[in-house]
Amino acid sequence: MLFVLSGCAQTTIRPVAQIADRQVPRPARILVKNFAIDGRDVTEYQGILRQQPPNPNALERQRVLAEKTTATLTEHLMRGLRQLGFAVESAGSDTVAREHDLVVDGRVTRVDEGSPLRRLILGFGAGAARMETRVQAYYGVERRKILQFATRAESGSMPGAVATAPAGAAAPASVAVGIAAGSVMSKAVQADLGSTEQMAVASAEQAARFLSEFFARQGWIESAQVRKARLATH
Repeated sequence: MLFVLSGCAQTTIRPVAQIADRQVPRPARILVKNFAIDGRDVTEYQGILRQQPPNPNALERQRVLAEKTTATLTEHLMRGLRQLGFAVESAGSDTVAREHDLVVDGRVTRVDEGSPLRRLILGFGAGAARMETRVQAYYGVERRKILQFATRAESGSMPGAVATAPAGAAAPASVAVGIAAGSVMSKAVQADLGSTEQMAVASAEQAARFLSEFFARQGWIESAQVRKARLATH
Protein backbone atom coordinates (compact mmCIF):
# COMPACT_ATOMS: atom_id res chain seq x y z
CA MET A 1 0.00 0.00 0.00
CA LEU A 2 2.66 2.48 1.05
CA PHE A 3 4.75 1.50 -1.97
CA VAL A 4 1.92 2.53 -4.28
CA LEU A 5 1.44 5.74 -2.33
CA SER A 6 5.06 6.81 -2.61
CA GLY A 7 5.30 6.27 -6.34
CA CYS A 8 8.17 7.75 -8.30
CA ALA A 9 8.35 11.45 -7.56
CA GLN A 10 9.69 13.63 -10.34
CA THR A 11 11.44 16.94 -9.84
CA THR A 12 12.74 19.00 -12.74
CA ILE A 13 14.58 22.26 -13.41
CA ARG A 14 13.67 24.87 -16.00
CA PRO A 15 16.40 27.45 -16.67
CA VAL A 16 15.10 31.02 -17.00
CA ALA A 17 18.14 33.28 -17.35
CA GLN A 18 21.86 33.35 -16.66
CA ILE A 19 24.86 35.51 -17.41
CA ALA A 20 27.12 34.74 -20.35
CA ASP A 21 30.03 32.38 -19.83
CA ARG A 22 32.17 35.27 -18.57
CA GLN A 23 33.57 34.19 -15.23
CA VAL A 24 33.21 36.05 -11.95
CA PRO A 25 35.37 35.41 -8.85
CA ARG A 26 34.50 32.48 -6.63
CA PRO A 27 32.27 33.74 -3.80
CA ALA A 28 33.79 34.06 -0.36
CA ARG A 29 30.48 32.84 1.05
CA ILE A 30 26.99 31.95 -0.11
CA LEU A 31 24.06 33.60 1.65
CA VAL A 32 20.79 31.68 1.42
CA LYS A 33 17.60 33.53 2.24
CA ASN A 34 14.52 31.73 3.48
CA PHE A 35 12.23 31.24 0.50
CA ALA A 36 9.18 33.49 0.40
CA ILE A 37 5.69 32.02 0.19
CA ASP A 38 2.13 33.25 0.38
CA GLY A 39 -0.28 31.09 2.35
CA ARG A 40 -2.83 31.63 -0.42
CA ASP A 41 -0.59 29.60 -2.73
CA VAL A 42 -1.03 26.56 -0.46
CA THR A 43 -3.80 24.05 -1.20
CA GLU A 44 -4.65 21.49 1.48
CA TYR A 45 -6.03 18.02 0.89
CA GLN A 46 -9.77 18.13 1.58
CA GLY A 47 -10.76 14.51 0.87
CA ILE A 48 -12.98 12.11 2.76
CA LEU A 49 -10.12 10.47 4.67
CA ARG A 50 -8.75 13.73 5.97
CA GLN A 51 -8.57 13.67 9.74
CA GLN A 52 -10.21 16.50 11.64
CA PRO A 53 -7.42 19.10 11.94
CA PRO A 54 -6.56 20.21 15.48
CA ASN A 55 -6.57 23.82 14.27
CA PRO A 56 -9.94 24.80 12.74
CA ASN A 57 -8.48 27.97 11.22
CA ALA A 58 -7.76 27.15 7.57
CA LEU A 59 -5.60 30.23 7.00
CA GLU A 60 -3.47 29.40 10.01
CA ARG A 61 -3.03 25.80 8.80
CA GLN A 62 -1.91 27.09 5.41
CA ARG A 63 0.57 29.40 7.08
CA VAL A 64 2.04 26.58 9.17
CA LEU A 65 2.31 24.29 6.13
CA ALA A 66 3.94 27.10 4.15
CA GLU A 67 6.50 27.80 6.88
CA LYS A 68 7.34 24.13 7.28
CA THR A 69 7.77 23.72 3.54
CA THR A 70 10.06 26.73 3.07
CA ALA A 71 12.13 25.84 6.15
CA THR A 72 12.72 22.33 4.80
CA LEU A 73 13.57 23.64 1.34
CA THR A 74 16.02 26.25 2.64
CA GLU A 75 17.71 23.89 5.09
CA HIS A 76 18.37 21.20 2.48
CA LEU A 77 19.52 23.69 -0.14
CA MET A 78 22.11 25.05 2.31
CA ARG A 79 23.22 21.51 3.08
CA GLY A 80 23.66 20.73 -0.61
CA LEU A 81 25.74 23.89 -1.19
CA ARG A 82 27.98 23.12 1.79
CA GLN A 83 28.68 19.71 0.30
CA LEU A 84 30.17 21.54 -2.69
CA GLY A 85 32.78 23.11 -0.40
CA PHE A 86 31.35 26.59 0.12
CA ALA A 87 30.91 28.59 3.29
CA VAL A 88 27.13 28.87 3.47
CA GLU A 89 25.15 31.07 5.85
CA SER A 90 21.48 31.73 6.44
CA ALA A 91 20.58 35.32 5.57
CA GLY A 92 17.80 37.46 6.95
CA SER A 93 16.11 40.41 5.29
CA ASP A 94 18.58 42.78 6.96
CA THR A 95 21.72 40.85 5.94
CA VAL A 96 24.07 42.99 3.84
CA ALA A 97 25.96 41.21 1.06
CA ARG A 98 29.67 41.92 0.71
CA GLU A 99 31.72 42.30 -2.47
CA HIS A 100 32.32 38.61 -3.15
CA ASP A 101 29.12 37.15 -1.70
CA LEU A 102 26.66 35.08 -3.67
CA VAL A 103 23.06 35.51 -2.53
CA VAL A 104 20.53 32.78 -3.30
CA ASP A 105 16.87 33.39 -2.66
CA GLY A 106 13.59 32.42 -4.18
CA ARG A 107 9.87 31.99 -3.85
CA VAL A 108 7.62 28.98 -3.54
CA THR A 109 4.85 29.79 -6.00
CA ARG A 110 2.70 26.72 -5.48
CA VAL A 111 2.14 23.99 -2.89
CA ASP A 112 -0.70 21.55 -3.52
CA GLU A 113 -1.17 18.46 -1.36
CA GLY A 114 -3.33 16.91 -4.07
CA SER A 115 -5.36 13.84 -3.15
CA PRO A 116 -3.53 10.89 -1.54
CA LEU A 117 -6.70 8.83 -1.96
CA ARG A 118 -6.82 9.40 -5.72
CA ARG A 119 -3.09 8.66 -5.94
CA LEU A 120 -3.67 5.35 -4.20
CA ILE A 121 -6.79 4.24 -6.06
CA LEU A 122 -6.21 5.59 -9.57
CA GLY A 123 -2.48 6.31 -9.83
CA PHE A 124 -0.91 7.45 -13.12
CA GLY A 125 -0.66 11.04 -11.85
CA ALA A 126 -4.24 11.35 -10.59
CA GLY A 127 -4.44 13.49 -7.45
CA ALA A 128 -0.74 14.38 -7.72
CA ALA A 129 0.82 16.67 -5.14
CA ARG A 130 2.80 19.54 -6.66
CA MET A 131 5.32 22.18 -5.67
CA GLU A 132 6.79 24.95 -7.81
CA THR A 133 9.52 27.46 -6.99
CA ARG A 134 11.54 30.23 -8.63
CA VAL A 135 15.18 30.66 -7.60
CA GLN A 136 17.57 33.57 -8.22
CA ALA A 137 21.28 34.00 -7.56
CA TYR A 138 22.81 37.47 -7.13
CA TYR A 139 26.47 38.43 -6.89
CA GLY A 140 28.21 41.10 -4.87
CA VAL A 141 27.21 44.34 -3.24
CA GLU A 142 25.29 45.47 -6.32
CA ARG A 143 23.24 42.23 -6.28
CA ARG A 144 23.83 41.56 -9.95
CA LYS A 145 21.56 38.72 -11.03
CA ILE A 146 23.64 35.93 -12.55
CA LEU A 147 21.22 33.01 -12.59
CA GLN A 148 17.49 32.34 -12.44
CA PHE A 149 15.63 29.05 -12.73
CA ALA A 150 12.42 27.31 -11.70
CA THR A 151 11.81 23.95 -10.06
CA ARG A 152 8.73 21.76 -10.37
CA ALA A 153 8.15 18.74 -8.17
CA GLU A 154 5.23 16.37 -8.19
CA SER A 155 4.37 13.04 -6.67
CA GLY A 156 4.77 9.84 -8.62
CA SER A 157 2.63 8.41 -11.38
CA MET A 158 2.70 4.71 -10.57
CA PRO A 159 -0.42 2.57 -11.17
CA GLY A 160 -3.02 2.81 -8.43
CA ALA A 161 -4.93 0.08 -6.64
CA VAL A 162 -7.58 -0.15 -9.35
CA ALA A 163 -5.03 -0.68 -12.13
CA THR A 164 -3.10 -3.27 -10.15
CA ALA A 165 -6.14 -5.15 -8.81
CA PRO A 166 -6.71 -8.70 -10.17
CA ALA A 167 -9.36 -9.36 -12.80
CA GLY A 168 -12.87 -9.30 -11.38
CA ALA A 169 -11.96 -6.98 -8.52
CA ALA A 170 -14.50 -4.51 -7.21
CA ALA A 171 -15.26 -1.36 -9.18
CA PRO A 172 -13.62 1.90 -8.08
CA ALA A 173 -16.75 3.07 -6.28
CA SER A 174 -16.83 -0.14 -4.25
CA VAL A 175 -13.15 0.22 -3.51
CA ALA A 176 -13.72 3.74 -2.23
CA VAL A 177 -16.55 2.60 0.04
CA GLY A 178 -14.38 -0.14 1.49
CA ILE A 179 -11.49 2.22 1.97
CA ALA A 180 -13.60 4.76 3.82
CA ALA A 181 -14.28 2.14 6.48
CA GLY A 182 -10.66 1.02 6.86
CA SER A 183 -8.38 2.57 9.47
CA VAL A 184 -5.28 1.12 7.80
CA MET A 185 -5.98 2.99 4.57
CA SER A 186 -6.76 6.16 6.49
CA LYS A 187 -3.39 6.01 8.25
CA ALA A 188 -1.62 5.42 4.94
CA VAL A 189 -3.29 8.48 3.41
CA GLN A 190 -2.36 10.62 6.41
CA ALA A 191 1.28 9.47 6.18
CA ASP A 192 1.34 10.47 2.52
CA LEU A 193 0.41 14.05 3.37
CA GLY A 194 4.05 14.56 4.33
CA SER A 195 4.74 14.57 0.60
CA THR A 196 5.00 18.38 0.58
CA GLU A 197 8.14 18.18 2.73
CA GLN A 198 9.46 15.35 0.56
CA MET A 199 8.98 17.55 -2.50
CA ALA A 200 10.74 20.41 -0.71
CA VAL A 201 13.75 18.13 -0.15
CA ALA A 202 13.68 17.00 -3.79
CA SER A 203 13.40 20.60 -5.01
CA ALA A 204 16.38 21.63 -2.89
CA GLU A 205 18.43 18.73 -4.21
CA GLN A 206 17.72 19.56 -7.85
CA ALA A 207 18.42 23.26 -7.20
CA ALA A 208 21.80 22.38 -5.65
CA ARG A 209 22.55 20.12 -8.63
CA PHE A 210 21.74 22.86 -11.13
CA LEU A 211 23.82 25.37 -9.17
CA SER A 212 26.74 22.92 -9.15
CA GLU A 213 26.67 22.85 -12.96
CA PHE A 214 26.75 26.64 -13.08
CA PHE A 215 29.52 26.79 -10.46
CA ALA A 216 31.66 24.41 -12.53
CA ARG A 217 31.24 26.56 -15.64
CA GLN A 218 32.43 29.51 -13.58
CA GLY A 219 35.47 27.55 -12.43
CA TRP A 220 34.40 27.64 -8.78
CA ILE A 221 34.36 23.86 -8.31
CA GLU A 222 35.93 20.85 -10.03
CA SER A 223 33.96 19.00 -12.67
CA ALA A 224 34.05 15.90 -10.47
CA GLN A 225 31.88 17.74 -7.94
CA VAL A 226 29.09 18.40 -10.44
CA ARG A 227 25.82 16.56 -9.97
CA LYS A 228 23.65 16.75 -13.06
CA ALA A 229 20.20 18.26 -12.64
CA ARG A 230 17.09 16.87 -14.31
CA LEU A 231 15.93 19.43 -16.88
CA ALA A 232 12.26 19.79 -17.80
CA THR A 233 11.39 18.48 -21.24
CA HIS A 234 8.46 20.82 -21.78
